Amino acid sequence: MRAVIISDVEHRESVEIRDIDDPVPGDDEVLVDVKSCGINFTDLLSLDGKYQNNPPPPFTPGKDAAGVVSAVGANVTSHKIGDRVLAHVNHGALAEKAVCHQALTCALPDAVAFEDAAAMGLAHLTAYFALTRRGALREGETVLINGASGGVGLAAVGLAKALGAKSVLAGLTSPGKADAIKKTGADAIIDLTADDLKNALRAQVADLIGRQGVNLVIDMVGGEVFDASLRAVADEGRAVVVGFASGTIPTVRTNYLLLKNISVVGMTVASYMKSLSPDVASTQSALFELLAAGKIDPNIMERLPFDRFREGIRTLEDRKIVGKTVLVM
Repeated sequence: MRAVIISDVEHRESVEIRDIDDPVPGDDEVLVDVKSCGINFTDLLSLDGKYQNNPPPPFTPGKDAAGVVSAVGANVTSHKIGDRVLAHVNHGALAEKAVCHQALTCALPDAVAFEDAAAMGLAHLTAYFALTRRGALREGETVLINGASGGVGLAAVGLAKALGAKSVLAGLTSPGKADAIKKTGADAIIDLTADDLKNALRAQVADLIGRQGVNLVIDMVGGEVFDASLRAVADEGRAVVVGFASGTIPTVRTNYLLLKNISVVGMTVASYMKSLSPDVASTQSALFELLAAGKIDPNIMERLPFDRFREGIRTLEDRKIVGKTVLVM
């Protein structure tokens, strides 16, 4: 089979598509003939060895692989050969075949295209868990989503609206993407590049929804953006830490949490993957139902043939992305 291979994280030019042996599923695994795979921010980090869950080189990156089951291990009972599935893997999705534990291999309805499924893997799972399980979003609340133009951010915008949020504010570090983000369901834009962000962010929120602030913040940016966002959280509001795209990990001022009864929690979908949580498959099923009902969108920005995988990753690095890029085999 052909697969993207990272052999040296010190020299990005060494990354290439190679012919390698087909993977063999273990007793609890399935083998998937990949039809489409998603590109995520983790793939960009993997190129330079900055992703904490990388295996030793050489390895194949990639998290989301949509395709058809072509073989099953001895203990597999949840899937059979010929099933359409979306496979969630720690690495190995950017290839023509991928192996996945049966618990993390999700049934794919016939009505959902492979490309849509690949786009709705890691990003939509992360957004859903952040909003519901960790953020405890309730119908009628207001939400601020920082880093709203990326895969997770854009998924969170659409999901927040689908789950009943009253107002969704999209925080952008690239204000030029505002029109595109509004088309996905955001009610208003927060400019995260404003001068004196500590005060400017809170002022923007107050102008849009009132001085009481937002009920929930989903933050993918970190740094001064996170610090400023806490000042715009309502009494008994919540903030969910999802990532640090700015490269700066903030330090939480706990006295501020005390004054307003604010809760700050972390969220990584990796913990659910490592524990083989059944919530992965059930949540993915719920996401497909929302898609079928027309309540959310896979947010595909571009579809590229497998050979052009570098272009998809470069779009992320150059911050030109609004949504997701998927590779088509």
